[in-house]
Amino acid sequence: MVSVEKWKVWGSVVEVDVTEGAALPEATTLIAGVIEETESVCDLQRGDAEIHAVNLSQGAPVKVSRRMSALLRSALWAARMTDGVVNPLASEMADDNLIPTVHPAPSFRDIQIDDDVVFAPWGASLDITDTAKADTVDRAAALVARELECGAAVRIGDVIATAGHCPAGGWQLSVPGDGDVELVNGTAMATAFAPPVSEPPSRTEWESVTVIADDALWAYAASVAALARGIGAIRWIEQQELRARLADRSGRVYTTESW
Repeated sequence: MVSVEKWKVWGSVVEVDVTEGAALPEATTLIAGVIEETESVCDLQRGDAEIHAVNLSQGAPVKVSRRMSALLRSALWAARMTDGVVNPLASEMADDNLIPTVHPAPSFRDIQIDDDVVFAPWGASLDITDTAKADTVDRAAALVARELECGAAVRIGDVIATAGHCPAGGWQLSVPGDGDVELVNGTAMATAFAPPVSEPPSRTEWESVTVIADDALWAYAASVAALARGIGAIRWIEQQELRARLADRSGRVYTTESW
């Protein structure tokens, strides 16, 4: 019997499913603590968030907390794995006309982390919200399973991670437009959605991509990267040996053999 709790925080719906009903209140408390810790370092809507110190450093090294360092490393790993499609730099950078020509346009490859010291180049502005949420899903699920000795499935938005022992029949989790799919112990799933368009859809444009991977961070990054690759996403997904479901804007669906 799986017990479920839902609430909303950090602009996303949070859901926890546990295999032991008595563990649900404590599981909710543990997850809320993990989310609060992450928010406190990288939520751009919070004036006291640690990420602001990095963004204001403008080329100077900044000492950060262990959690901030870990989240930045996760964001940079996702950027490398997706060739920059999942980018830790904010999409709205400073006006190019305001940046002196002596400073080249910053790239995620210019960001360096040495233990707990971060160097971001002049002009860089970090926004790691989405990868931080995926990282937090992994962290929260593992924490609940370890501390409460039960199975747990944790969702933030469209990213889910599982840990601990599975309920009977495995974790049956819903996929947009495709009913339920089974996740085995220790796997994760994420779905990326394309923004709405006004013109007729292209045959190579995906409406949504759902990916199942070994952890939530990779599932999230791979789903976003595949969504941006158009028809090339199919080959890329297969090269990564991932379970995936891709639906185009005309309603056609492609799934990998392992789906």
